[in-house]
Formats: sequence, C-alpha cells, structure tokens
Amino acid sequence: MIPPVSPAPAVEVSGLTKNYGKVEALRGIDLTVGTGEMFALLGPNGAGKTSLFSILCTLRTPTTGTARVLGRDVVVERDATRRDIGIVFQEPAIERTLSVRDNLRLMGQLYGLDKAAVRKRTDELLEQLQLTDVADRQAQKLSGGQRRRVELARSLVTDPRVLFLDEATLGLDVEARRSFWKQVRGLTQSGRTIVFATHYMEEAEVADRIGMMSDGRIVALDTPRNLKSQLGGGVIHLQTADNAQARDWLVQRGYQPAPGVQPIMFEHKDPAAIVPVILRELPVAVERVEISAPSLEDVFLKLTGRALADETAKAPAGGNKWGGKP
Repeated sequence: MIPPVSPAPAVEVSGLTKNYGKVEALRGIDLTVGTGEMFALLGPNGAGKTSLFSILCTLRTPTTGTARVLGRDVVVERDATRRDIGIVFQEPAIERTLSVRDNLRLMGQLYGLDKAAVRKRTDELLEQLQLTDVADRQAQKLSGGQRRRVELARSLVTDPRVLFLDEATLGLDVEARRSFWKQVRGLTQSGRTIVFATHYMEEAEVADRIGMMSDGRIVALDTPRNLKSQLGGGVIHLQTADNAQARDWLVQRGYQPAPGVQPIMFEHKDPAAIVPVILRELPVAVERVEISAPSLEDVFLKLTGRALADETAKAPAGGNKWGGKP
C-alpha cells in the first residue's frame, strides 16, 4: 500500500522559468496539484510541457523559481524526491532484450529493494496491469500497447505516491490509448497523484483538472467542463467561397471569429437561431456550416488564436524529447 499522503499539496510550482540560452522554455509557471488528483498539461509540442516535467522529476534545474513535490524542493532534495515518484517517459525506457518480468525486477533492484519484495511487487503488477500472460516474453516482442503497460508497471515498482507521464501514449492507436488510460485512472483510487502531459484532447478529458500550456505559459487552468463552459452555447464552423470577405462581414456585425483560422470559427450563445440568419444574409456562398458543442480544441483556439492540432503538427521532430530541446 502507498504510505500516508503528505498534508502538503503533491506538486507546488512558483515563478518557475527555464531558459536554454536565448530560448525561454518556461515563462513564469505557478501551479498547485492536490494529493490524489489526476492533472493534465495540455498543449502542442514546444509549449514547455517537457521542460516543466523534467524539472519536477529532478532531471533539470529551473533558471528561477521553485518546484516542490510532496513538500520537497526538487533541487535541494533531489534524491528524496526521486524515491517517491514514478516516471513514464515519452521515449521507451525498457530493456528490449529482457523479459517483462525481468524488466520489473531490474527496476526494483536499481532502487535497492530486497529480492523478496521485488518478486512480490512484480507479481502484483503483472496481474494488476494484465501482463501475466506475457511475463516471460522479451519486451521487443510485445505490441506497442503492451510495451506501454510494461513502462507503466516499471514506474510503479517502488509504489510511488506521485506518477509523472510525459506523452505516454505517443504512437499508440486509439484503442490502446483508451486501455492505457483506463488503467492509469484506476491508480488514483489508491491515493496516487497523476500528472501527465499530452497533446491529445481526448486524453486530457479524463483529468480532474487541465492546465493548457502555450509558449511556456499556462494560459488556462480548470476542470474540463469549466474550460468548455467558457465558450457559452456552441461553436459555429463556416467554410465559404471567400472566407476573407465572410470574416469581414461577420466582424462588422459584432461576431468575433477566431483570427487566422480556416474554416471560420466563432462562438455564439444560440447557434441554432443565428445560423439561418447568416446563411440568408452572408454576401458570399456558403460551402459548409457545422454547429458543435465546445471542445478543448475550441478553448485553446480562443485563448491562443492557434489550433492545437495544427501547432502539434508543425512542431519540429525531436524538439520535445527528454534531455533535448524544450
């Protein structure tokens, strides 16, 4: 079982900055994550998520500001912090030629657990994460989803109180991602705190709260429901024969389409009532119109003027790896 939780918040960040030469990866992060909370950092590659994670996990030091995990300063009390956290990296970290069972036992031995405790904990995790059937198979012979479950199991060998997941399902198909998050969500029931970074909106939806990151800052912080409620009734997406002219027409009539976004996107408290008016009066031909409930993508777009999916697609390859660029 997990030791009794600290009365302090699981994670406390104040005034945190991180510079790489002239590049400002983090620009003053303030954040508190409660014990037992499932917290998501949502943003595109290059937003600063990995830089923040690497500081919280004691792998990098901040330029200014402080970060505490379970009440401990991650710079001053690095070793003590590491004993109470688990990490699933974006890049695979398992030993590919070892069996699943031996991967877990190796992790326990690296942390100095005695052999009996390692064997017991390994058996528990194999059953808990449905890996018993592949326990003696080499890691390199597993499916992508199975390998990610092994990564998760390795991070839990020491029974950590805080678990950090950095883009942990990158490259997995939709079904494998759903299975992974179902298992992760179950971990919070035992009192663990989960902090994870993702650029997948559907993954962020499972969190208790979401911090949206852009350009090294947290631009919004709330529950998924409250974030989406900021947009009111609904979102209208409009594709026309001349979007520039249509956008000008909308602005002149008091609508507020998101700048530079194609197709045109804007919110309205009563989309069903206003769409017929727009279709009737708009001076250019309408090719497509859609009404949707607000999504996290829409919230990010409103706050930053950029689509989350587009920003992720444009991010340079290799720019968000542990130990690499921010």
